[in-house]
Amino acid sequence: MRAAILPLLLVVLAVIVLAMGLLARRLWKSAVRLSQSVIELRASEAQAQHLAFHDVLTGLPNRALFDQRLAESLAATRPGERVGLLLLDLDRFKQVNDTLGHHAGDAWLKQAAARLSALARPEDTVARLGGDEFVLIRPRMTERTDIEALARAIVDAIRKPFYLLGNEIFGSTSIGIAIAPDDGQDRVDLVRRADIAMYAAKREGRDRYRRFEPAMDETVKRRQVIADDLRVALLDARGLDVHYQPQVDGRGAVVGLEALVRWTHPVRGTITPDEFIPVAEETGLIMPLGEWILRQACRTARQWPQWFMAVNLSPVQLRSADFAMRAIEIVEAEHCNPSQIELEVTEGVLVGEDPVSNMALARLRRAGFKVALDDFGTGHSSLSYLRRFEVDKIKIDRSFTQNLCSDANSAAIVGSVVALGRAMGITVTAEGSRMHTR
Repeated sequence: MRAAILPLLLVVLAVIVLAMGLLARRLWKSAVRLSQSVIELRASEAQAQHLAFHDVLTGLPNRALFDQRLAESLAATRPGERVGLLLLDLDRFKQVNDTLGHHAGDAWLKQAAARLSALARPEDTVARLGGDEFVLIRPRMTERTDIEALARAIVDAIRKPFYLLGNEIFGSTSIGIAIAPDDGQDRVDLVRRADIAMYAAKREGRDRYRRFEPAMDETVKRRQVIADDLRVALLDARGLDVHYQPQVDGRGAVVGLEALVRWTHPVRGTITPDEFIPVAEETGLIMPLGEWILRQACRTARQWPQWFMAVNLSPVQLRSADFAMRAIEIVEAEHCNPSQIELEVTEGVLVGEDPVSNMALARLRRAGFKVALDDFGTGHSSLSYLRRFEVDKIKIDRSFTQNLCSDANSAAIVGSVVALGRAMGITVTAEGSRMHTR
């Protein structure tokens, strides 16, 4: 009996062992899969963490990580140490982006990021805040001059040529510097002051750096007050007026008028165009202001149909996609002949070759407007621009005419421009003189 049961027990035991082996195998496979899942999850979390704190395009820390690093640097500063902050952006980045395309713009950003990183120390933080704006934190400085030397090195580095999808461009950058605790210990205030200094560098001509000064803060506040007051003035044109400066020919006869806006503030008195026009351009108020000036010029033109009316255009107006349409609508609404309106643009508008500006000028000329090139001789004067954009008039800059009798070089330049204008059938006007010739 027992002999018969023993084989059966062995079979049952073998089945149990086999089942336990299969279970163990399954458990091992499950453990392996669980371990792989954990590894993948941790890798995914690490990638998500990296993406949350780094810029996708350049790989640099983003604004979130920059804020964290700046707060840590300020908190870790010891007596006698300083934290330097450089805020910079690439000058005329939008122009490159618009003319060469977004891929070229991205390539420029990545190359600029690499050059900034190459100039940074291991303990520094280089971050991209967005667009073409970068920032560099230099902690634990002992000398203020250290951050200025770094700023000079960055300006020099960005001046070197960039190669973007087969195109060589020469860039520049504007940098604002703020130092803690000299310019403040609060993180937000420090960034704001570096930003103020950066825009001061831009206003002074770009391709440079500026250290924050308390007077800059006052300037910013005053510009904001001017912007607020100008916005109010534009509601009913209170205090705004258009003065007309005559343009005369060689015999002294008036041939046209130049519309010049003036602003008399009810409290501050006269505010010069040099002060409020840049503010209007920065805030976008140049659009309604420019339209108001054009409307006034059209009304005056109706009263003096024998004279042309010259109206200065801001590059900001020309970069607006609907500017040409709005100008045509205003002239039609005021029942003015567009050929009586002469739009004055600076050389920078033509040299920049912004496609939106170029299309606007072409559309305005087709509609009958005349185009004058203002301040000729002070910028990139080139015969190719005159041929390409078919301007109707050249205005020689005042710097050449004020010493016309005593400076042989100025006289030679003016004579050459007059000859050029006659050869191309372009009217030539000299600022500050009676010369107006065809």
